[in-house]
Amino acid sequence: MHFSEQNPMREAVLRHAMRKIASKQGTPCALAILLLLLAWFPPDLRAQRALKFSPKVMEVLNMPPLEIKNDDAPLLRLKKERFNAALNEAKARFDLYKRGLTRLPDLIDVGERLFGAEVDLYDKPEERAQVLERHLAIYNEAKANLEKQVKEGLATQADLERLRYNIASVEIELLQTKDAQAKPGSTPQASPQQ
Repeated sequence: MHFSEQNPMREAVLRHAMRKIASKQGTPCALAILLLLLAWFPPDLRAQRALKFSPKVMEVLNMPPLEIKNDDAPLLRLKKERFNAALNEAKARFDLYKRGLTRLPDLIDVGERLFGAEVDLYDKPEERAQVLERHLAIYNEAKANLEKQVKEGLATQADLERLRYNIASVEIELLQTKDAQAKPGSTPQASPQQ
């Protein structure tokens, strides 16, 4: 790690500590103290903070939780509770991300759980297909945004590949759902909006 990767206040603290220790204890002690200081003052995550999320991703993060009704079937109630938990986690992790306390893969993970919980709310193939198509649009917009950020050095290729994996997974599930929709005789359960 270089001092140039630190913010000015952290850099001043580290330089002062290094000079003071190096003059008294020598290099081994200075290195040990430097490691402790780096653990106490983690590197600034400026590149992470510079990331801008696509409008559709922000729309998801601003969704209200689902209303849980007294007359909801027990299974639907649990599915709504799971969706709301994933949504609340996504909002909390996004807040942590903005403050530099978590990284992009954590947001991608919670996004997968949130989208999976949302799709699972629907049993009718046509409703599932609509939700999956919306997820695909969100993922594709996020991918275009992330590709720009990878080129600018603000995000990693690994994060982009993870997003591409998720897109392929949604496309597979969408094709499977459309195939199920084409099969006659399925008896889906009520949707969460009913």
